[in-house]
Amino acid sequence: MNLIQETLLESLQAANPQALLCVAPTSLSAVESYLQHHPQCKIETVSPGDVPAAVERLGRFDYGLVHQTLEQLDLATGSALLARLRDLHCRRFSVTWSALRDGPDWTRERFLSLALSLHRRVDLDGVTTAVYSYDIDTYNPKREWNHAGSWANPENFDRYRW
Repeated sequence: MNLIQETLLESLQAANPQALLCVAPTSLSAVESYLQHHPQCKIETVSPGDVPAAVERLGRFDYGLVHQTLEQLDLATGSALLARLRDLHCRRFSVTWSALRDGPDWTRERFLSLALSLHRRVDLDGVTTAVYSYDIDTYNPKREWNHAGSWANPENFDRYRW
C-alpha cells in the first residue's frame, strides 16, 4: 500500500462510514483494508466512465472516495460530479488528483471553489498527487458574531439614517 492509499485509509478510519461510495477505475487497497475490519459497511462502486449516468441513481452515503477519476473527465463533468457529491450524496469525501501533463488543468483555486481543502500532497515516482477532502461539519463552522444581535444594532434604528 503506497502513501496515497494510506492517506485514504486514514480518512476512512477517521470517518468510520457505514455506507461508502467509491468512484474509481479499479478497486482500492485502502477500501479493501477498511472492509476487512468493517465488513458491515455497504459499498457502492462506480467507474469513471459511468459517472454521468450513475450519479443520477445514487443515494446518500456516509463517505465518498473519488480516485483517478478527475483525470479522465473534462472540467465541467468533474466539477459537476464533485458539486453533486457535496450537495446531495456525501457529507464527507476525499478526492485524489494527479498532476498529469495531458489531463485537464485542475487548480488549487478550483478545488477551493468547490469547498474542498488540501489534505495532503504526495510525490510518488515523479508524479504529484494531491488529496483533497470535504467535510460539511468543519467547512463552515458556526461563528459567534453571526447573529442579528451582533450586526443589526436594533437600538439605533430610530436614531440614525442608514
